[in-house]
Amino acid sequence: MVARRRRDNVIVAVLAVLAVLGGGHAILDFFASDPPPPSDSATPATIGRAQLAGSFAQQFIVTYLSSVAGQQDRLGEYVGASAQQITLPSTARQVSDPAVVYVSRVGSFDTLEVWSVTVSVKVGKSAPTASSASGTATANNSAGADTRQFYRVGVSVLNGRLRALALPALVEPPSRGADLAQAYSSPCTADTPLTQVASGFLTTYLTGNGDVGRYVTLDAGIAALRPAPFTAVETVAVTSDDNSCGAARTHAQVLVTVNPKADGGAVATLAYPLTMVRDGGQWQVQSVDAVPAMTNPPAVIADQQNSRASAPSSTTSLPSTTVQIPRATQN
Repeated sequence: MVARRRRDNVIVAVLAVLAVLGGGHAILDFFASDPPPPSDSATPATIGRAQLAGSFAQQFIVTYLSSVAGQQDRLGEYVGASAQQITLPSTARQVSDPAVVYVSRVGSFDTLEVWSVTVSVKVGKSAPTASSASGTATANNSAGADTRQFYRVGVSVLNGRLRALALPALVEPPSRGADLAQAYSSPCTADTPLTQVASGFLTTYLTGNGDVGRYVTLDAGIAALRPAPFTAVETVAVTSDDNSCGAARTHAQVLVTVNPKADGGAVATLAYPLTMVRDGGQWQVQSVDAVPAMTNPPAVIADQQNSRASAPSSTTSLPSTTVQIPRATQN
């Protein structure tokens, strides 16, 4: 009982001091649990270190793949070459077009971070020697067909200093992904309101012929491209999530496929996802969207690549299947 009374007296004394210093708010804070530590998973500093690790890995892989026998010391800037059993070819390979394709932080320990970086490069059979004549060098360049390869390497970042954990590993390229079902389910003919406005807008937007303002909302902030990249635009197809194609609704997601033409002739087909609204009877373009509209909830079209092995050899088309993605939930 005496010990319990002493403990209670200590608690009362602490509460009294808190009440004097900060009032009731301080008392509540005393009982409140500590807030979780801030997460730096998306802070600018973390993003910067990821870019630093990616740049280092890219330089290391290009240097490593282009090195020849006798140049082991050249790799000491990146990895502990003395502790590695390194064998280098006698003829350097052509390495070009490097790109960091994936960076992932796999560990964090106080001031030390460990990153996994995948770099894509084009690798040729061999590089021409300095003594080769220009004609021979050209022949070697044309004979060695470049292939794109993917290399992964672990990188440590300790107080801003970088080091490769081991030699690079050749890995598989990213596999082909599945197609996502889009929200554009209804084709629209040339005489429908959505097609007429969308076609007129893209013609003006891409050729500069006419006033874009007549096709867009006041707050759209869309202006024709300058200088105009094309001389003419042919509308190939217009599809929408509005099955009336503008006759019944006041809001629509529209995908427009066009064949532009330049001074040199036809160019590659382009596709523009648009958000369109109707105000006072007139359809207008509200925005040129960054990505096409997806179904809600999103649906993944079955990956036909995985089913090719079991597919029948006949030319009969198989029905497509979709897999529903659960709605996102908030923790």
